[in-house]
Amino acid sequence: MIEHVTLLAVERMLMSSAAIPLEMLEASRARLRLQRRPEAGFKVEIAAQEAGPVNVLGGFPVFPQRTLAELQRSDLIIVPALWRNPKALLRRYQPTIDWLRQQYQQGASVFAVGTGVCLLAEAGILNGKPATTHWHYLDQFERDYPAVVLQRNHLLTQAERIFCAASVNSGADMMVHLLGLLFGRDCALQVEQQFSPEVRNPFEKKVFYADGRHQHGDEDVALLQTWLQHNFRETVTLSQLADMAGLSPRQLDRRFKQSCGETPLKFLQRLRCDHARDLLQNTNLSVADIAAACGYSDSGYFIRVFKQYAQQTPGQFRQKVRAKLFTSEVADR
Repeated sequence: MIEHVTLLAVERMLMSSAAIPLEMLEASRARLRLQRRPEAGFKVEIAAQEAGPVNVLGGFPVFPQRTLAELQRSDLIIVPALWRNPKALLRRYQPTIDWLRQQYQQGASVFAVGTGVCLLAEAGILNGKPATTHWHYLDQFERDYPAVVLQRNHLLTQAERIFCAASVNSGADMMVHLLGLLFGRDCALQVEQQFSPEVRNPFEKKVFYADGRHQHGDEDVALLQTWLQHNFRETVTLSQLADMAGLSPRQLDRRFKQSCGETPLKFLQRLRCDHARDLLQNTNLSVADIAAACGYSDSGYFIRVFKQYAQQTPGQFRQKVRAKLFTSEVADR
């Protein structure tokens, strides 16, 4: 259970890269309190290398509650994005870099946004691991940190307990994923609905994983996953899937869950619902047409499945999305 979160305060940091994670954490706390869950008791503190105010981008002061030397242990550390080239700034932050390395070695998870990833690279905890950073800094990052496996085509990466987001917007996506890991999928979905569901695509479509969770060793299951990804519209039963894999339904269910964390039919429903989200956001197709396009012959059943998956009906999801896709000028015509 997470007990302590540290927001690292650094000169010339982008407040948006810190404010969004903090607001999402507080939204999670509110939901956890309503459910009377003990996880709501986590503490969030702003900490800096030295005592006194830290000037963020624009010259506004942030007042840390603790110095890093006073913090012996934290469960999650949020490292904000830094404005422009961070190279000169990094030279002044060796104690912060050492503290990050120590905290990670003690078991902390670290989430960095944009060029804040450089602090992790300087600490050496990204060596041999994938990472991403702001697109404007990719070339220099690759020159400065050749031991890091830079992922130029991914906005999000996860390597063990290290989470990187290339930008403030992708940082919001990563926070939803983190909240799911910390507090459960239902809590993460509620926060997602509160914070810009229209700009978020399913996390799994964009992330680069380093832990091999999607490259597991069960070849039969992997082949079946690939088939489902290309044929999710097909009507299929567990028995039919088991026949394809040359297993009994019970064996397939057990091995699929062991490898992927969910049953084959749950995996199929998720694929269909992910596709439905895209169609709801980007087309004018009716709910019935979207149900058919996703492999559901019964639109009522589709609505029930989607609501279970997204904690809202297809119509509610579309309404939230469309309300922010059009300006008031267009709406007035």
